[in-house]
Amino acid sequence: MEQLKRHIHVEDYQKSEFPYDPLMTRPVANVYKPEGLLAKLDPNDDYKSAIELYSAYKGVSSLLASLPDLWVYLAHVDLFPYVQARHSDVFKEGVDSNYIYQHWFKNDVSIFRMALPGMWWSVKLSIDEERSNPYELTEVLFKNQELRTNSFGPLMLIRHKPAMQGILEFLKEHPDLLEDGMNMRAVYIRKLFNNIGGYRSLVYMDKDFFKKELEKRIDIISKKFTREEIQTNKELFNS
Repeated sequence: MEQLKRHIHVEDYQKSEFPYDPLMTRPVANVYKPEGLLAKLDPNDDYKSAIELYSAYKGVSSLLASLPDLWVYLAHVDLFPYVQARHSDVFKEGVDSNYIYQHWFKNDVSIFRMALPGMWWSVKLSIDEERSNPYELTEVLFKNQELRTNSFGPLMLIRHKPAMQGILEFLKEHPDLLEDGMNMRAVYIRKLFNNIGGYRSLVYMDKDFFKKELEKRIDIISKKFTREEIQTNKELFNS
């Protein structure tokens, strides 16, 4: 993996198969290649692909999933055609090695901008086995790409599953908020919990806490804001 990162050749990522040396890989204990997964992944449907990917690797531990090893291997070998199609800018003129690094190895902003780990974690953190449809909240998360990858992606709090579920449950019950103006609402929600995190230890809170904090501010969240207003108007964040 380190050798690949040091010697990125863009043309290798434009081929139908990535040229790799099998002797430079090693198996991971208790992780097996699922049959037919590649055919189930659709580069034009992230929600469907995310569920298929998570279902195929549901048994992967959070520790392994937090490391790049598995995802780098899958992105270069088993699922290379899908990742190539999903990040199709790789075929554009002028694409450089940084684009490759950000999408095949490690994204400097958020793993949610990467096809494989981003989708697996999106499902892992939103799936609710207590619901008749365990992917009900996952579907809400995938309704807005900006919300998932940019607004919430860089927020460390979202790695806390109750936070993710509480916020998504709130948005599911107020679907109109997902429409026009949602991107700035997501910025507001992110800043709100950053502020609350200054005096409350959020990692110990359950999903109802996050949902109730948003419900208390439904009148504010329903409005449309500019980024400047969110950054300068402290009144928006009063308890």
